[in-house]
Amino acid sequence: MTTLQDLTPTTRQRVRDIVNHLGIAMTTKYDWCFSNPGGPYLVNIWHDQMQEENGVIYFVDRASAWGEENRATATQTQLNRASAVSSLIQTAYYTKAPVNVAILDGTRKTVGLRETSQAKQRELDSVLWYPHHKEADGNIRVIRGKPQPDNFDPYDEEQPQQKQTAAPTPPNKVKGSGTAIFERDSEVVKAVKQRAANGCCEFCGQEGFKTASGGFYLEAHHVIPLNCGGPDDVRNVVAICADDHRRAHFGEDRHAVRDKMIWDVLAVHYPNDTEFFEAMDEKSLEIKRSASGQRKLEDHRMDN
Repeated sequence: MTTLQDLTPTTRQRVRDIVNHLGIAMTTKYDWCFSNPGGPYLVNIWHDQMQEENGVIYFVDRASAWGEENRATATQTQLNRASAVSSLIQTAYYTKAPVNVAILDGTRKTVGLRETSQAKQRELDSVLWYPHHKEADGNIRVIRGKPQPDNFDPYDEEQPQQKQTAAPTPPNKVKGSGTAIFERDSEVVKAVKQRAANGCCEFCGQEGFKTASGGFYLEAHHVIPLNCGGPDDVRNVVAICADDHRRAHFGEDRHAVRDKMIWDVLAVHYPNDTEFFEAMDEKSLEIKRSASGQRKLEDHRMDN
């Protein structure tokens, strides 16, 4: 039986050779994932991000969480690549498609406030990986060599985990409306859900997609991230569609989006809390300044 240690790469395959082998169109060798429309799908995963449990080898996709946690210090290129990985895994999950994994080993470190990495070994795993279920935090678990069961339903908000894994603490799911939102503080979420009880995105006004239970799906978003000093408060949380959530994190206009969420959404709901929103506005400006101050030549690096 293959162990996680057995998967440690010992050679350095070129990215170009891997994508050519899989028949995937090449973009830039520095990207973190690659795909053709409709597949196949390829993602680079660090060996030390993989886990082994009862003989099952897997990784949990935390690309979106990484982008949120490092938004103030990561380059826009890094944020875009993290968003692409998250999008690829989500696509594979909802289409029940396998994922090819190139396993990386090398050095990762923090220089100043920014994470940097260099892959010294890279090998394409000969075994396909499959997205199986979402963790309590909404991140997707991808398992090596184990296709989804026949009754796997990616649109089931309560997709059961595989029996060989320990069941985590379930997410805070608040009942009382047809809008499904999963987030940190149940009381905050409950209040935000009541605001969005009609199932419409608070930013663009479009309905969230219909869930299997007949409700509408929206995502709770902290306008000022918690790691940037934002409060876990209803006045800092909006209920938005998945597209606007990605835009708020990774869009070129994300700073303008953040300001609109403060003044055109939240301040309208709470007109007597102007001082609170002025403080949020100052924090938003700090985030924008921090992001613009992090631009370096690597943002514009090109392959040769």
